[in-house]
Amino acid sequence: MIFRILLICSLFFISCSDKKSSTSETNKFKVSNLNGYVNDEFFKLNKLDSTKLEEFDSWINIMNVYSKFNSFDLQQIDHKSIISSIKSDLEKITTNNIPQLFNRPEIIGRLRVLKTFVYKIESYNLNKESVDIYKSDLNLMFLSYNALISKMNSIDINLIP
Repeated sequence: MIFRILLICSLFFISCSDKKSSTSETNKFKVSNLNGYVNDEFFKLNKLDSTKLEEFDSWINIMNVYSKFNSFDLQQIDHKSIISSIKSDLEKITTNNIPQLFNRPEIIGRLRVLKTFVYKIESYNLNKESVDIYKSDLNLMFLSYNALISKMNSIDINLIP
């Protein structure tokens, strides 16, 4: 009987000590600068066509997102706060408040893809287990942003009444 009690107690202590070591390993994870997560090829952000800035300025919410994406710096460690701020701006964009010029399926679709990656990345609790998927999604976020900007640049403003 005493042997069983000792066995149960020792199993209990061993299992508790394993949990502590895994928790301390997770706590030791340090967030690195953006350069540690993003490939240079994905970080080349597209710019809005300067000849159409007047039309782009009519969409204030997307211009806020645009300026925040352009504030990313590869040496920046606190990139999650920018992503959180971008998420806040994207939440303000609905199909009801998109200017007529940009209220098109191809723009709305690319905007939804960008929102998906921004929301997903913003929700991550960054640790050793999630860092690989975080890197992948961060690269995809920049790709989806570039796709949105490219599509916005391709709109022929002369065809709109």
